[in-house]
Amino acid sequence: MNCRKLLLGAALWLGCGVFNTAAAQSAVTIPEDYTAREVKADFVASGPRLLFSDSPEMVYQTGILYRDKVQGAVRIFFHHVNAMNSSKKLALLVRNEDQLRPVAYTIKRRGVSQPDYNYMNAGKKAERDYFAEEQRQEQGALGFGRSCELLGGRGVVLSPNEIVTGMIDLELTRPAQISVLLCEPQTDLEIFNDSAAVLPMDEHPLRGSFAGGDWHYTLKNSVQRDGTPYKLKLAGADEGYAKGVDATTGLAAENYGNYGVVYQVDFTVAGDKPVSLVLNPIGGAFAGYGVLQSAQGRRLLALPDYDLCVGERFEDAVDLGRLKPGAYSFIWSPPGASNLPVELIWR
Repeated sequence: MNCRKLLLGAALWLGCGVFNTAAAQSAVTIPEDYTAREVKADFVASGPRLLFSDSPEMVYQTGILYRDKVQGAVRIFFHHVNAMNSSKKLALLVRNEDQLRPVAYTIKRRGVSQPDYNYMNAGKKAERDYFAEEQRQEQGALGFGRSCELLGGRGVVLSPNEIVTGMIDLELTRPAQISVLLCEPQTDLEIFNDSAAVLPMDEHPLRGSFAGGDWHYTLKNSVQRDGTPYKLKLAGADEGYAKGVDATTGLAAENYGNYGVVYQVDFTVAGDKPVSLVLNPIGGAFAGYGVLQSAQGRRLLALPDYDLCVGERFEDAVDLGRLKPGAYSFIWSPPGASNLPVELIWR
């Protein structure tokens, strides 16, 4: 992850009609000294336990990248590059260690990129699939000592310098071990899972387990087109980051950038004039997907839809369209390899 201005970073970057609207997305300029009112919002963190695996991001040896034992609602966010000179296999293994009872699991939502040399492209594709409305849920049960692999059943093979980014939501009826592994392509995953060492983090402390992976904001007041814009900063140091624990070491962990956190911002447009919703990536280049919901339905939004990314220059932003009066929800998540924080601007 590379958060150019306010966050620790580790990733490389390789290149860069909303409903109830009269206009599609467009590139806009938001200068650094742009004047806008900070909105006030009620905040609630809830939802799944987030397992975040991004350190080491550039993986130079085989081993266990992250591991925890969890149950209930779980989200796994992973972002790793094969930095070795031969192909390797990345796998997510769920294993039942309970000698008495089976573990039933349901995969509820997933977005996993194909192996890619373009890190931002991988992050954007993973979000597109994760936020897609149609999701094929998968169910199964694991007896004692049995396991299942979440990336196609056998893992995914990465050529040298390729990355895979993904986010998967699942439900576990009982505690199960979840491991993120990088191994040789022909390795037996269960044997490797039992014998491999946990790799240390790199210089960027970007892994851990965090309660409450859904962050919900409800603006206290409506927004309207009255001459002065409104803004809300998200995924930055001012807001604060999710705090948890690195389950492999027991040490405190902080999710710099809140990768894997799903944000929902509820707001109401008032007055008799449409209001533009602008995504302003003040940290730098940004490439993702999100969802805009209203009483009229749900729409998947590329962020942006006219290019791979936005924000190569500090002033670059994307106008997501003009919203008529009504109630809306904007849902998004910090994409792998993108820069943070971002601002939402209503003007």
